[in-house]
Amino acid sequence: MSALPLRRWIASWFVGAAALVFLAEEWLWNRLKQAMALIGRLPVLRRLERWIGTRPPALAAVVFLAPSTLILPIKLFAVKMIVTGHILSGAGVILAAKITATALFARVYVLTQPALMRLEWFAQMHATVLRWRVRVHAQIESRPLWRALRRQALQWRAGLEARHGRTNRWARRLRAARRLDRIRRHPAARTAG
Repeated sequence: MSALPLRRWIASWFVGAAALVFLAEEWLWNRLKQAMALIGRLPVLRRLERWIGTRPPALAAVVFLAPSTLILPIKLFAVKMIVTGHILSGAGVILAAKITATALFARVYVLTQPALMRLEWFAQMHATVLRWRVRVHAQIESRPLWRALRRQALQWRAGLEARHGRTNRWARRLRAARRLDRIRRHPAARTAG
């Protein structure tokens, strides 16, 4: 296999993997944020969230980093489980810890972002990460494989919601994605409307 086809093959695998990660990330991040907001309605947690939201920037930064550091001992315990032969249990603990940490991080991020944005280093880092993320997403989203995977995910969601009798917002998103694909492939379709 020569260098060019090998690079294309590697790039297609990378795009496919990245597309799946982005789709999972989008779905998981939104669902976890919603779940944590619901849990945050409990009276004790509501007071804790109010307290977190009123912290000065330096303390908000400590609170912001807390989910990652608090979950570390659990991940180390899971690695010990894997090393001692409990591979599936250890992997399950790591997965559960990762999902829990992501959920906590999503909620804490929402609560601490206003205070954190007053820290110059955080605001600069935040802008850099967002610029990088937008650039990577744009590169991935420009690929036909991404569009195909995205369309498939939208079809799956629309079908699921149709079977469960919910408002079919995913069908509307699927139609919008198809229109956008046509516009990207045929710029003249923009004016045809």
